[in-house]
Amino acid sequence: MSDEGRMARMKARLSSLQDAPNALRLATQSAWRGRERGLAVVAGVFLASLVITTVLSYGVGLSQIFFQESLESEVYDAKVEFRRAPAEGASGWTNDTAELRSVCTELLDGFVEFEDCMVVLGRQGLHTTSFFSEEFAYAQPLEITSVVDDTNVNWTDDVFDYPELGDAGPPSSTVRAVRFIDDSGFDGVFADRIKDTVITGLGEWPNATTAVADRSVMLPASVASDARAEVGDVLESLTFAMVVDRNLAVEGGISESECEGGDIKASENGMVYCRILVTVSNLTVAGVYEEAPLANPTIPANALVVHLDVLDEAQQKTLMDNDHVYLAVAIDRAALPTSSTADAAEWLDNVQRRVGQGNYTDAGISLVYIDIIGGTISFLNIFLGLIQTFDYIIMVPIVILSLSVLVYGLVLSLEQRRREISIHRVIGADADRLQRMVLVELGVMALVAWFAGYVLALAAVPGVLSAVGFMAFEPSGVNVNPVLGFASTLITALATIGLALLFGRSRSRRFLELEIEEGVRRTSEAAKPKTWLHALCFGVGGIGTLDTWLELQTSGDGLYSNFFLEGLLGIFGPFLLWIGGALLLGRLGALGPQLMQLLLGRTPLLKDVRRGLKGSGSSESVNRLAVIMLLTLSIVTLAAVQGYTGTLVDERTADAQVGGDLQVSFETPVNMTTALEVLRDIGGQDLEVSATTTPSLFLRTSEGDAYQTWVVMNGSDDVLRWSEQSLPGDDVGTGLDMLANGTFSVGEDAAFSLDLWGSGRDGRSDRGDDLLGAGDDRSEVRRFTYEEVNITVNTDDAGGMPDLNVLLQAYRVTLPLDLSYLDLSGSDLSERDFGVTDLSRTNLSGTDLTGANLSGALMIGTDLSGADLSGADLTGAVWAPVLSPFEPPMPGFTGANLSGADLTGLFGIDLTGMDLNTTADLTGAICPDGVLADESGCASGFSQIPPPAIAPLFMAPGAVNITVTPYDLDLRYVGTHEFIPGVPSASLSSSIIIGEGSWRGFIGNEAADNHTATTWTFALPDVVDDDLTGLRASTEADSRVGSASDWKTAHEAVERNGGLIFGTQGLLSLQFVVASLAAVASSFVFLSLVLTQRQKELAILQAIGAAPGQIIRLVLFEILSIVLMSMVLGVALGIGLALSFNGFFEVFGFIFQIFQSDGNTLTITRNLVYPWTSLALVSASVFGAVVLALLITTRRTLAADLASVLKGE
Repeated sequence: MSDEGRMARMKARLSSLQDAPNALRLATQSAWRGRERGLAVVAGVFLASLVITTVLSYGVGLSQIFFQESLESEVYDAKVEFRRAPAEGASGWTNDTAELRSVCTELLDGFVEFEDCMVVLGRQGLHTTSFFSEEFAYAQPLEITSVVDDTNVNWTDDVFDYPELGDAGPPSSTVRAVRFIDDSGFDGVFADRIKDTVITGLGEWPNATTAVADRSVMLPASVASDARAEVGDVLESLTFAMVVDRNLAVEGGISESECEGGDIKASENGMVYCRILVTVSNLTVAGVYEEAPLANPTIPANALVVHLDVLDEAQQKTLMDNDHVYLAVAIDRAALPTSSTADAAEWLDNVQRRVGQGNYTDAGISLVYIDIIGGTISFLNIFLGLIQTFDYIIMVPIVILSLSVLVYGLVLSLEQRRREISIHRVIGADADRLQRMVLVELGVMALVAWFAGYVLALAAVPGVLSAVGFMAFEPSGVNVNPVLGFASTLITALATIGLALLFGRSRSRRFLELEIEEGVRRTSEAAKPKTWLHALCFGVGGIGTLDTWLELQTSGDGLYSNFFLEGLLGIFGPFLLWIGGALLLGRLGALGPQLMQLLLGRTPLLKDVRRGLKGSGSSESVNRLAVIMLLTLSIVTLAAVQGYTGTLVDERTADAQVGGDLQVSFETPVNMTTALEVLRDIGGQDLEVSATTTPSLFLRTSEGDAYQTWVVMNGSDDVLRWSEQSLPGDDVGTGLDMLANGTFSVGEDAAFSLDLWGSGRDGRSDRGDDLLGAGDDRSEVRRFTYEEVNITVNTDDAGGMPDLNVLLQAYRVTLPLDLSYLDLSGSDLSERDFGVTDLSRTNLSGTDLTGANLSGALMIGTDLSGADLSGADLTGAVWAPVLSPFEPPMPGFTGANLSGADLTGLFGIDLTGMDLNTTADLTGAICPDGVLADESGCASGFSQIPPPAIAPLFMAPGAVNITVTPYDLDLRYVGTHEFIPGVPSASLSSSIIIGEGSWRGFIGNEAADNHTATTWTFALPDVVDDDLTGLRASTEADSRVGSASDWKTAHEAVERNGGLIFGTQGLLSLQFVVASLAAVASSFVFLSLVLTQRQKELAILQAIGAAPGQIIRLVLFEILSIVLMSMVLGVALGIGLALSFNGFFEVFGFIFQIFQSDGNTLTITRNLVYPWTSLALVSASVFGAVVLALLITTRRTLAADLASVLKGE
C-alpha cells in the first residue's frame, strides 16, 4: 500500500474515533426507538450474563464456605510469638500486656488479612515455623494440677487427665490445660467462632466485662461431666503449673537444688521440667462448651478458659518472663485463595514472611508467625477440586440454555434489521457504515444487559450459597465475598457481549451480501435440520436413560454391566438426550396446530378460523421458541426432580447414620430402663422418650458356617427411621411384620455364600428388591443354630467358685494400657502400638489398623468388623466374643481385612463358630498355627494354646469348663436387605437380620428380658432442632455416656450435598430458578417480537373482513397449540433427563465415595421424587405469560392504523 493510502486510512480511522461519541449517542437513540426488538437482545444477554457470572461467583463463594465450615473446629488460625525466647537483657520481647495489645493493634492496622488479634497466656513459645522441630514436643502448656470446690468433692486429679492428646501430635503433654485470654476472646471474632459451642442450657459465653467482674471460667464438656460441675459453681481455687526451667533427662535432668521451691516433673518426651505452681481463686463457672475434635497440636485443645485480668499483674509478668505467652490471630478466611493449594499456601507464606520482617511498637518487638490452618487447607483443596469440577459440569445445561436464549434473541432482533438494511442499501447507504451502525447499536444494548446481569448475579449469589436443601435457604453465618477477579469478569463479558457482537457481525455481513429482493422479503429460507444427527443423539441418550430406569426398577445391572460403558453413557448420555431430544421434539411441538385442527377443528371454537390454522411466515421463529421452551422446561423438571430427590437422600442418609432422633453409646452395657432413666436425668423427668437397640448374635448354618445376625426388635418402627431401601420390598411395615414371624433376610454377600436368590450371581434374574412370600419359589426354609456358651471355673481348694471375670480382671491389671469400652470406630490408628493392651469391648469397626502392633492384646468382645488390619501384628493376642450368655456378642473379625497380617499364636475361644476363613480377608496372612493363609485358608481357626501370660487360667487341670448348648430354629428366607438405621453398614452385606421372636427362640426369654447393650437409639417427638442438638451435647457430656449423635447434626453435615457432594443443592436451586425465569421471560419477550413480525399478516386478515374475535382466536390457538405441546414434551424430556442424570450422579458418586468413605458409608438409592405441584406452578406461569403476550400484541395490532401497518411503517 502506498504512503498516500496509509495516510488516507489513518485519517479515516481518526475521523471514526472523533465521530465515536456522536455515533454512540445515535446508537443509543436508535436502540431506544427500536426497544421492542432490542428487548430480545437485552433479555438474551442479560440471562447469559446472569447465568455465567452466577456460575463462576458461586464456585468462588462455595469454595469460601467449604473452607470456612471445614475450619470451624480451628478457632485460632495462627500463633504469633516472640522470635526468640524471653531472656533478661535481651531485646525483641516484652512482659507488658499493654505493649502486646499495641502489637495486636499494629498487626490489625498493617495486615488486611487479619480480622482479630488476642493476647494469650498459655503454652510456651515454639520460636520456629517447622512442625518437625523438637520444640513442638518440649514446649509446655499451663497444666492444671488441682481445683478446689468446697461443695463438690468430684474435682479429683484424674479429671485433668487427657490421654487423647498423646495421639494428636508430638508427646508434649497429656494433662488438661488452662488458657488466659484478653478481651478479644470474649467480644471479638474469636468469641463469635466459639460461643456457639456452648451447650444449650449450660450457661453462655460471657462478654469481657462479665468475664472479669465474675471471674468466669469456661469448662470443656468432659471436664464438667467428670467433676459433676454445674453453671454457677464457685471454685475456691484453681492451681496450674508454670514451667521455669527444663533439661533433658539424658543430660542429668533438674536437681532439687536447681528447682528450689518448685515441682519437678519428668515427661515422656525425655525432658525434665522445673515448675512453679500458680493459684487463682474465687472463679465462677460461666458455661460448658462442646469440645472440638483434636486437630493441630500447636495450641492445646479444649482447655479451661479464663480472662487474663483474673491474674494479678505480677502473675502475668512472671508467665511472660517464662515464655508462657503468645498472640492468637484470626485471619479473614473469606480472603483465602480457593483456586488451588499452591495459591492458598503462597498467600499464607506471604503473610508469614511479612509478619516476620517487621519490628513492632517502640520496643522493637520481633515476631514469628506459626501457621495453624495451612495443613488443613492443603487437604481440603484436594476435595475442593472435586467439588468445583462436579459443580461446573452440572451447570453445563443451564449455561448452554442461556447461550441458546442469547442466540435466539439475537436472531429475532437481527431478523427485523434484515429488511431495514436492504432498504438502506437501495437508497445508497455504505455497507461498512451500515454494519458499524448495527454493531454499535447491538453493543450498547449488550453492554447494558451484561452489566445488569453481572451486578444482579453478584448480589444473588450469597442467597444461593445459603441453600441447605432444594429451594430451602438459611443464613450460613459465614462471611462470604464471592467477587470475581479480572480474568473471570473478562470471561463473562467475552461470552456475552463478545458473542453478541460476533453473531451480529456475521448476520449483518450476510444481510449485506443478500440480493435486495431477497432482503426485503418478510421471511428468509431456513437451513434444513440434520434430523438424523438429532435422532442419533436422542437415541444414544435414551439408551442410558432406559438402563438407569431398569436399574431402579429391578435393582440389577440394567441393559449392560460393563463399567466403562456404564460410565461413558452415564457422563455423556444426559447431555446427548437433552440436546438431541430438544431439537427433535421441537419439531413435534411445531405440529401443535395440526393436532388442534384434528381435535377441535369442527367445534364452534375453531370452525370459522380453521383455514387460518396453518404455518405462516413467522412459523420458523415460533418453532425456535418451541425449542427454547423445551430446553427451559426440561431443565426446570430436571432441577426440581433431582433437587427434591437430593433433599430426601440427605434426610435418609442422616436417618441411616443416627437411626432415630438420638443415638447414645454408654460407657458400660445398660438395659432399656437404665437407658431411659439416664436420658430423663439429663432432659427432665417429663421427657417423652422411647428407645430401642439392635442386638446381635452369631448363627451357624447346617454346613457349619457362622454369620453375624442382627435383631430387629418389636416396636422398632416407632423409634428407628426406616426407609423402603433398608428391608426387602417397597413397604417397610410389611417387611417388619414378616420378619417378626419366623423369617430372615440377608445381605447380598451372605445371599451369595448361602446360595440364596438375591445375590446377583446369575445376573439380573437373580437380584431385586422383592419381599418373598411363603409361596414364592425363590423363598427357602433354612435351619440355623445358636450355640449358648457357658463358661464356668471349677471350685478351688477352699471350695469357692472363682468368677472368670474376676480372673480376667486380675489379668487386665497386669496390662500396661487400658483402652477397654471405647468407641474408636472409623479412626485412623495405623502403625500404632497397642501391644499387651486391654481392648475389651472396644468398638474398632471400620478402623484403619494397618501395620498396627496388637501382639498380646486382650480383646474380649472387641468389635473389629470391617477393620483394616492389613500387615498388623496379632501374635499372641487373645480374642473371645463374650464373657457370659447375657452379654451381646460382638461381630469380631467379620468383614475385616487381615491381608498380610501375622496371626501366629492368636488365641481365640471359638464360642460362636466365628471362622476366620469365612469372615475376613486373609490374603497373604500367617495363620494362628503358623501356616500361610494362602495354603490353608486358616481352616484350623484360632490357636488352642493360650499365650504364656494367660495360660495358667486355661491350662490348670479342670480350671475352666466351657459348655456349648445348641438351639435350632427353621427360618424362611424373605429377601435381601441393605441396612438397619443406626447400625454401621460395613458388615451388613454379609449379615443376617431376624425378628425379636426368632431371637427369643434362640437365646430364651430370660436372656432376652435381661439384655443389656452399650448403644441405644431414642425417639424424642417433642425435642427438635436446636433443642435436640443441645440435648445431645448435654448427654455426651454425662460421665455415664461415651458418645452421642443426633439427627439434626448428622443432617446438617450432609444437607448441602443433595446425596452427592457439597453445594449440589444450591446449584440445583439455581438451575430451577434461572430456568423458570428464562421460560417465563422468553415466552413473553420473544413471543411479543414474533407476533410483531406478523402485524401485516393480521392486518390483511382484518382488511378482508376477519372479526377481532376471530383473529384473537386464530392467534391464540395457533401459538398456544405449539407452546402447550412444547411444554408437555419439555416436562417429559425433563423426567427422562432426571432419570438419565441418575446414572451420571452414580458415576460421580462412586468417585466421591473414594475420597469420603470411612468404611461405614452407606449409599442411599436415588429413588426419584416428582414434585408435580412445583412443575405445575412453573408451567402455569409460562402459560400465563404466553397468553398475556398474545393478548397484548394482538390487541395492539388490531388497534393500530390499518393503512400504516399495510404500508409496512
